[in-house]
Amino acid sequence: MVMVIDLLETRNRPVAADAWRAVCSFLSEQPGFEGGQLLEIFQTLRPRTGWEMVSVCRWSSAEDWERARAAVRQNAELVSVLGAAGTKFTGFKMDLVDGSEYRFRPPSGKLVLVDLMFLPEERMAAYAAMWAEAAQTMSQLAGYVNSSLYRTRNLADEVKFINVAEWDSAERFFAGVHGDRFVSIVEPFKSDFALHLSRRVALYTAPR
Repeated sequence: MVMVIDLLETRNRPVAADAWRAVCSFLSEQPGFEGGQLLEIFQTLRPRTGWEMVSVCRWSSAEDWERARAAVRQNAELVSVLGAAGTKFTGFKMDLVDGSEYRFRPPSGKLVLVDLMFLPEERMAAYAAMWAEAAQTMSQLAGYVNSSLYRTRNLADEVKFINVAEWDSAERFFAGVHGDRFVSIVEPFKSDFALHLSRRVALYTAPR
């Protein structure tokens, strides 16, 4: 199983969303597809670049994903749609290493955090240990729903981990992260993240 997470840069969110829907509809019919979700970012803390949306797709294997991506590139209609959308995709192939799997859900008002960690390889183990402690602390708080820690398969990536977490609301999330206990846990890594607050806007699931 592999999670493919893409960060989207675009000047036109509706056009980018339509292009994503066209491509994900096609992908959902390919072998190995397990789920696809489009998230729209509405606030960013410590931004590193101008990402506007996030695509989250789960595949049975990396090989299934590579075959499906090749099929998209061979589809002239989809290539045209992507070209016209003027959207840049920055993608990561990742494995779940802690927490529970991301939950694909219909569009809703629940907050989905997409937290990118920019780390050198030698700090990865320390971050993973910190994340486990922080997740345990946050899971006890009102409003917490779920969290998933994904690690890149390519250690050359500047982004080594992506934390995806769901909360009932942004207000409850901010109340949690401003607590003294949480602040002390994450202190060693407070300069290494780019945190994107988003909401679900589209969903595709594998045909039954």
